[in-house]
Amino acid sequence: MIFYIYCFLGWCFESTYVSIKSKKWVNRGFMKGPFLPIYGVGAVIILFATVPAMSNPFLVYVLSVISATVLEYCTGIVMEKLFKVRYWDYSKNFLNYKGYICLKSSITWGFMGILITYIVNEPVARFIDSLSNVIILIVVVILTVFFVVDFVQSFKAAYNLREIIMNNEKLMKELKELKINIAVAIGEADNMKDEIMSGIREKIETARSYTEIDDYILSKFEELKNLEIGECISNWKEKTDLLKKRIESVDRNKIAILKRNPNAKSNLGFVREVLAFYKKK
Repeated sequence: MIFYIYCFLGWCFESTYVSIKSKKWVNRGFMKGPFLPIYGVGAVIILFATVPAMSNPFLVYVLSVISATVLEYCTGIVMEKLFKVRYWDYSKNFLNYKGYICLKSSITWGFMGILITYIVNEPVARFIDSLSNVIILIVVVILTVFFVVDFVQSFKAAYNLREIIMNNEKLMKELKELKINIAVAIGEADNMKDEIMSGIREKIETARSYTEIDDYILSKFEELKNLEIGECISNWKEKTDLLKKRIESVDRNKIAILKRNPNAKSNLGFVREVLAFYKKK
């Protein structure tokens, strides 16, 4: 019961905070319903970890920082490995470690630990104690059913999104390589253009016939054709159109997960492209 209460309170806190920052309502979290499991697990861990230190607020703070930071770090790694998406990213925050944890987040966890241990948990415990065992059992069973169904559906959608991300990030890697090839080919063409113009002027002065000049110009045009700029640009357009179609085809369940996590990102930026596309709609 206590786990679900803190899942809900965590969802209220996160959704309010992110909505204020985004200036629009954001149903925050991995799941559709009002549950944020990391807060539920975090609160339970903090409450157990701080039991021996209840008389020492400073020690409660330190234990809250350590236990919650370890939880956030492990959760971040597991979720990224599993789903190929980083659902939160502290890379731009001061004193962060690989974007999974940062000083600001750890300090916040510490104060939340103090808040939970000394202020929030007492009325929560009184509320639970005021309920009969039968009511608690019924509520827990109902919440568990909703939680499990929601979690399974969200997990399935996130795992399917993982396959889409992996396929499309391969396409984005190819686009990046094509972009480099086009830039190199254009650079080479610019260099050859100067060389050709200089060569033509020299040929006009030294050639014994117009045929000799024509042959020289044709040979240089063949060299330009071999740079395959047109083919690179054609491939670029083809792959860009394919990427756009794939972005448009991502179904609403998977989009919903990303919209609930507006700062989510993937290695080569496919998630960012999807979020940007649906933000315009």
